[in-house]
Amino acid sequence: MFKRLSSFKKGKTAFTLIELLVVIAIIAILIGLLLPAVQKVREAAARSTCQNNAKQMGLAAHNFLSTYSVFPHPGQLDSTGTATTFYMTHSFGTQLLPYIEMEAVYKMFDHTTQIYNQTTNATLATGYRAYSATGGLHLTAKGRDYADPAHPSGWTAAQTTVKTFICPSTPIGATGRGAGDNGSGLGGLDYMVPVMSDVNDSTKVRDTAQPRSSMAFGMLGIDKGPLSCTDGTSNTLMIIEDAGRAYTTVGIFGSGSSRPSPLTTSPKPAIGDTAANGNARRVYAWADPDAFGNGFSGPSNSTGSKVARINNNATPVGGPTTCSWKTNNCGPHDEPFSFHTGGVTGVMGDGSVRFIRDSVDPVVLKYAIGATDGQLADLDK
Repeated sequence: MFKRLSSFKKGKTAFTLIELLVVIAIIAILIGLLLPAVQKVREAAARSTCQNNAKQMGLAAHNFLSTYSVFPHPGQLDSTGTATTFYMTHSFGTQLLPYIEMEAVYKMFDHTTQIYNQTTNATLATGYRAYSATGGLHLTAKGRDYADPAHPSGWTAAQTTVKTFICPSTPIGATGRGAGDNGSGLGGLDYMVPVMSDVNDSTKVRDTAQPRSSMAFGMLGIDKGPLSCTDGTSNTLMIIEDAGRAYTTVGIFGSGSSRPSPLTTSPKPAIGDTAANGNARRVYAWADPDAFGNGFSGPSNSTGSKVARINNNATPVGGPTTCSWKTNNCGPHDEPFSFHTGGVTGVMGDGSVRFIRDSVDPVVLKYAIGATDGQLADLDK
């Protein structure tokens, strides 16, 4: 009654080894084709976020203008590359906090203490360096430094990671940039206010000996508004990317300042550009004026080419042996720099955002930074 089934050919129940290898190879090829596309989509999203951050800072600066009738000062008032640079107590970014939904952090800083007697130049606040007419804290500086032990909530505030100040394309990430800086360190920063440029128009390298009339000076300063920018706010850069900075000891991204802290003895000292400079400012932290305000000079300390450009010495990551990123003005160390392909994000004085190609002539960028030089630079050249 039962039919024999053994004569029937059974169907396949599994792949052969060769078939399986073919399928794996096809999947690998598809992944190889899709991965660059996925990376491009991610970078496009990161670049869009970066540009939105820049836009928010530009709007915040104009809201500050609406409140006080002047733009926020840049924190670092010039950029001599030495201790002769003048500063206010708080950074450009600190002043923006109430206008980027960070007012609670802003209120943790001291904004009222007068550091010096503006008539006699005497030091009024305990623990601060004496006033010097050749550099340091400006005579009108007000508010205690973020590391001042007399106002400890300032340090707590400065530890805040402010997303608006971070570009997601930066490979070091939002946290960890301050590792080793008295614990976990402070909140990082990927943008800067260009306060001046001393690039020589002919050689296109830094020239500190040229007359000041040949240099370009930015649109922000003490009590400056739109009318101070005679070249026009739509023609003048206010903010530009400077991404990838970290505390002095953080691997290839670490960089230190040559300028001293305004405090004679800091309970939270920072290592500067040399081991002997053990009470320095910080070039990676948004709360420090030395980080937000910088000049455009090019890689003047390079042992190779010193010609200024956006994204100088970008490869390899960490810089070549001739211009390590740990060296001042190399790579992202106080110069316009980003991890986007082809250029950096910039904010003009009118609040508009644009992408500036890294092929732009350094002299063109110099005069785009300058606010009163009469040179209307075309950043699309």
